[in-house]
Amino acid sequence: MFEILNTIGAWATLGMGLFGLFLPNRAADFVGLKPVSNAGRSEFRATYGGLWLPLGAVPLLSGAPLAFAIAGLCWLGAAVGRVLSIILDKAFDAKNVGGVVFETAFAMLLLLGAPGTVFMTILTQ
Repeated sequence: MFEILNTIGAWATLGMGLFGLFLPNRAADFVGLKPVSNAGRSEFRATYGGLWLPLGAVPLLSGAPLAFAIAGLCWLGAAVGRVLSIILDKAFDAKNVGGVVFETAFAMLLLLGAPGTVFMTILTQ
């Protein structure tokens, strides 16, 4: 059961990476930002594409629980960063709350089951 969720999370991460890499303007709209220059579009391709693409592909290609765990932790880190922004920047709005839910859901898909067990093992050593 959890392996299916892990795989869904990795495929979704890979999909988000492809989205950012090949459709940077749409990715920008999705997150509520605007790339106002070619450098801005490059940033979306790099960060929302090039970063997330291998983060989804490596777990799928390797099948390694640690790879799924690392991908899940990256999504969880994004959610934590967004929560801190909501608190510290007083950025409470529907877009940010939705972002926290979205990022946390991806994190849970990737961390449930064996990846979470691997992560907990590493923390307790």
